[in-house]
Amino acid sequence: MVNAFTVRGMLVEKEQQVLLEVAPETFVITALDIMRKAKVGALVVMDQEGSFVGIVTERDYAWKVELEGKAATRTNVAQIMTPAKDVVSVTRFSTLEEALVLMDEHHVRHLPVIEEGKLLGLISIRDVMHGIVKHQIFLAQQFMESTGGRS
Repeated sequence: MVNAFTVRGMLVEKEQQVLLEVAPETFVITALDIMRKAKVGALVVMDQEGSFVGIVTERDYAWKVELEGKAATRTNVAQIMTPAKDVVSVTRFSTLEEALVLMDEHHVRHLPVIEEGKLLGLISIRDVMHGIVKHQIFLAQQFMESTGGRS
């Protein structure tokens, strides 16, 4: 049985979700439209060979396009993304607590799941918090069952 309280368990639960990606040459306006339609805050950036080359987020747009006076219709994703070499990531064996600590330390809301250089998925702060809450509920139920409902 897969532990649902690890990144691996979270990926199993998210299997039905499509990993949204764009090419480095995609205009930012197009990436933003994809994010809006999918109601997500980040996209993975993949090259023509299917290799992970970075991540682009709403924050990248706000800080590197809007605040710098650039045009989203003329700026491509490669100009604002965080390159893969600088991306903070987890593996599928990371715990949700480890993911949360990384997100907090690095002030990021999305973590790619990478193993042996291969992108396995993308998790968000919302995914992690949802998983942690589910874990706390599970622990509380276990406690109640073991004590017969007495606290």
